[in-house]
Amino acid sequence: MTPDTIAAQGKNDIAADEKDLLERPVFSFRFQIILGFFTFFILSVVVTVGAMITINQIEKKITTVQTWEQFLFNIEQARRWEKNFFLYGTNLEDALSSTTEAQAILAENLKKFEGSSIPAAKENIKKHLDLYHGKLLQLNQLVKESPDHSIPRADLIENDLRRYGASIVGDAADLTAREHDLLFRWLQLVQRVPAYFLVFLFFLMIYMTRFLSRRFMKPLKYLVNETRRIARGDFTPVQPLRKFRDEFTTVEVAINRMLRELESRQNSLIESHKLRAVGILTAGVAHELNNPINNIMLTAHSMLDEYDDLTKDEQIDMITDIIGETDRSRGIVHNLLDFTRENKATYDAIDLGSLVEETTKLAKNQARVRGIPIKLDVQPGLPPVLGDRQKLKQVFLNLIMNALDAVGQNGLIQVRVRYHKLNYLSVQIEDNGAGIAPDVLPHIFDPFFTTKPVGKGTGLGLSVSRGIINKHRGRIEADSKPGAYTIFNVILPYYPGSANE
Repeated sequence: MTPDTIAAQGKNDIAADEKDLLERPVFSFRFQIILGFFTFFILSVVVTVGAMITINQIEKKITTVQTWEQFLFNIEQARRWEKNFFLYGTNLEDALSSTTEAQAILAENLKKFEGSSIPAAKENIKKHLDLYHGKLLQLNQLVKESPDHSIPRADLIENDLRRYGASIVGDAADLTAREHDLLFRWLQLVQRVPAYFLVFLFFLMIYMTRFLSRRFMKPLKYLVNETRRIARGDFTPVQPLRKFRDEFTTVEVAINRMLRELESRQNSLIESHKLRAVGILTAGVAHELNNPINNIMLTAHSMLDEYDDLTKDEQIDMITDIIGETDRSRGIVHNLLDFTRENKATYDAIDLGSLVEETTKLAKNQARVRGIPIKLDVQPGLPPVLGDRQKLKQVFLNLIMNALDAVGQNGLIQVRVRYHKLNYLSVQIEDNGAGIAPDVLPHIFDPFFTTKPVGKGTGLGLSVSRGIINKHRGRIEADSKPGAYTIFNVILPYYPGSANE
């Protein structure tokens, strides 16, 4: 599969992911805010309408109580005039006037009283009021017909008036008390409504705070953490938190597009740095190839000049020397081609010791030219790691080449592969070079940061290496003492199996 085909396939996969995100149902923050304020407005309207209805009911109750009190006052007045008549023979007309006014009040407001009190009691009051008024009219008629003021059946009429009057006053007083009680309850409710509303607003504010925190702060915090992860060199796409699409989804899509561009440029930088490393290696390879080629040429010329004088065994020895030197040259070239070969990233179980040994051989050519020994120490019985062979080889070669640049003529490079803490293996690359200053050490993994002279480095090697190790779920640590040593420690999780598996 060609790089263009791989890139096209990657773009298709990315387009499908973006399409999946963009086809999710939209539930934007703007709509959520509008919905929240609209809900609050509806609740406020409901509370306001409820308060208006309550106040209206209170007004009706006040009117009802006043009406019943006025009715009761007229009835009590009529009873007083009634007593005056039977005691002193006066105020009968006043009693009739009071009952007439009471009847008018009852007739005018009887329909308004529906549902406010007991219907049977109201009907009973109306019935007894009509009977009471009728007895007063009967009594008034008898008074007019008796010039000597002798009223036949006066005792019976008086008893009926007292019975009907007492019934009216009792029922009216009871209804008035009931209306007073209802009015008091409505007033208590009105007094409690503001307190209830304040409690409701308090819990609503708590809910809105949690809602905004979950809707805004949680995805914002998630994006901050994701950007920190990206800053560490992990270009894994950002996964959305929700099943619907909002403004943060747009940001996530934009970040994922940015990640693709960063990863593409990082790959280009890796290749550029790789070519630079190949250029450095080529000098060592050329020097290393020069020896076997010279040996081959000398042996071949010797055979050509002395072929007739050589015995068969001597000819075989010289041919064997040529074959050995040729194999040696082929091995050098094979290692270089193996390093520069383009392969699709694949994660396999890798014997880390063997991988580091192969990488060290690539750098030994350059080390021999400079006269710098490289010592390799691999702990036996190490489990394999899961990773991409070429990428890891790129990291280790970069660290070894940096060590070569750091040491002088009496320098020494030590490479150790061993167990680390828990389920991790460690590859330590130590040199006794000039070291790294404490104020520089925290920045060595920053892109384009370098302490080398202009033209000697791009400042991308360690940044790219850290990105590769992060993708392998590992980390790179650096420790240095100026003028003494520098140690780079590559820590990788090992695979719970064997390299053969």
